[in-house]
Amino acid sequence: MLNKIIAIATIFVFTFVPIAANAQEATEPKGRIIALDKNTPAPFSGILFDIEAALILKVDKKYSLLTDKLKLDSELKKIKSEYDLKLNTLQLKFDTLQNKSSSLLKIKDEEIVRLQDLVKKDPNDHTHWWFAGGVIAGALLSIGIYYAAAEASK
Repeated sequence: MLNKIIAIATIFVFTFVPIAANAQEATEPKGRIIALDKNTPAPFSGILFDIEAALILKVDKKYSLLTDKLKLDSELKKIKSEYDLKLNTLQLKFDTLQNKSSSLLKIKDEEIVRLQDLVKKDPNDHTHWWFAGGVIAGALLSIGIYYAAAEASK
């Protein structure tokens, strides 16, 4: 209930109470600048500044240098942050690709070891079968030649 009262009072204050902005009026600079010629009473020709104009000129120069330095620092930080972002992005891509390649290499190495173990367990050494087959084939061939020679002599 208290929150509703505070909310209504706040809305009332913001809506119906005028808010006055206090700001300084823009005024012309108070300093004066006068151009002098040779005929006017002065030791040389040039421009004469009163104290306020000279101070305004000095302060404007000082603050323009400061604002330029701030702008330059701001741009430098902005460019540095952009390049840092690009560098970090590329470093992340590099690390990701390196991890991926090392993982694939590890998987391939494990598969090679697994296949080598399979070959060691079941070597496809069938030389004894080849020997037995050769003996049988030789015996059958000898019997066939003998039978063919016997038939040819009849």
